[in-house]
Amino acid sequence: MINVILDKIRPFARSIKYGRLLKRAQTDASKQGIPPLSPPVSFILGCGRSGTTILGKLLGSHDEVCYLFEPYHMWRAILPATDMIQLYGDNEARCKIDGDLITETEIQRFNACIHQELNRRGKNSRRVLEKTPINAMRIPMLNTLSPKSQVLHLVRNGVDVVRSIDRLASTNTYQMSGRGNWNQWWGRNNSKWTALASDADTMYPDEIDLLETDAQKGALEWLVSLQEIQGHKDVLGDRLLEIQYDDLTDDPRSQLIKICNHFGISATETWLDFCCNELDAARKNTGETLTLPPKMCAAFNEFQEEYGFEGRAETM
Repeated sequence: MINVILDKIRPFARSIKYGRLLKRAQTDASKQGIPPLSPPVSFILGCGRSGTTILGKLLGSHDEVCYLFEPYHMWRAILPATDMIQLYGDNEARCKIDGDLITETEIQRFNACIHQELNRRGKNSRRVLEKTPINAMRIPMLNTLSPKSQVLHLVRNGVDVVRSIDRLASTNTYQMSGRGNWNQWWGRNNSKWTALASDADTMYPDEIDLLETDAQKGALEWLVSLQEIQGHKDVLGDRLLEIQYDDLTDDPRSQLIKICNHFGISATETWLDFCCNELDAARKNTGETLTLPPKMCAAFNEFQEEYGFEGRAETM
C-alpha cells in the first residue's frame, strides 16, 4: 500500500523539485557582468545510454571537479529550445541546436549560471565538468557559448545503445506530472522524438516515417549523435577526446588517466583505485535483430564497422 501511494506522489514531487530548480537557474541567469569561466567548463557527451552517467559519477567524485549532472534547468534558463523533452512545459523543442541561436544574451546567461553553480557548491577552484548527452547534437551551440572548452565523447556499441533505449522507453517507470503524456525517453507528448525526426528529415528523407519501434527510433538518435560529432571534429580539433565505453570498462585505469590528462586534473592512485572498483564489465543487451530502412541501415553498419563494434542492423 505504501509503495502504491509513493508511486502516485513521486511524479508531483518531481515536478515541484524541477520547478524550483528552474526558478533558481533563471535567477542565476539574470545576473549581469559575469566573465567567462577560467579554465572553461568541460563537456561530457554522447548518445544517451552510452555510459556517460557512470563516467560522470566517477569524475564527479574527483576532488578537483565540480560536476554538473544533466542540468536541464540550467540549459532551459539559458535557451528554452534546449528543453527537448518539455520537462518544463510547452516550448519549441530542439535536439540539434546551431550557433546561430546563441547571442550575447545566451552567453551572459551561460557564464552567470556556471559561476553561480561554482559559488553555490563552494568549489571556485575546481574544474567544472558538465554532462548532458544530447549536447552531442549541439556542438555549434557549445562552441559559441564556450569556444575553448574541452569535450569528451563517449561512444558505445550502437546495438547495445538502441536496445537499452528500447527497454527504457517501453517500461517508462520514471513519471512526471503535468499536462500531456509523459515518456521517460521521448518526453512530453513525444516532443523529443518530434524534434529528432524533424532534425533528421534532410539526412534520411522518406525513411523517418518508416520507423515504428523505440529501438528503430533510438537507432536514429545514435546515428544523428555520431554524425554530428563526426561533422564537427575539425572544429573541435584536439579539444575533443573520444573514448569507447568498452575500452573504459575493459581497461579503466589507462582510459581514466587519458581522460584526466585531457581535462587537466590529476590522476591520483587513490582515485583510480576507487574508480576501477566501481566499474563493472560492459553489459551486452540482448534482443531482436535491429531492422532499419536502407540508407539508415547502411549508415548504422558503417559506424559499427568503423568503431569495431559487434552486431549489425538488417534492412527492412
